[in-house]
Amino acid sequence: MKNSQPIRMCIICRSRHPQKSLIRLKQNSKEVVAFDGTGRSFYLCRSCVKDEKKRKGLAKRFKQDLEQLTRLLGTLA
Repeated sequence: MKNSQPIRMCIICRSRHPQKSLIRLKQNSKEVVAFDGTGRSFYLCRSCVKDEKKRKGLAKRFKQDLEQLTRLLGTLA
């Protein structure tokens, strides 16, 4: 019997992907950080991480500095 992978959704484009192909982040107080195993989290697909316009929208949504968010996504992608 074949084991199926969990499917998760990117919060930006709403597309569904296998969980292992997505980047998992969380908002810790007022800062977006890599998921550390505690609390609630969200997923981003790699195509949204590469798109400048979508990164700007994400920074605005979470009230983050765009340069800091871009550095974080660069280290995780």
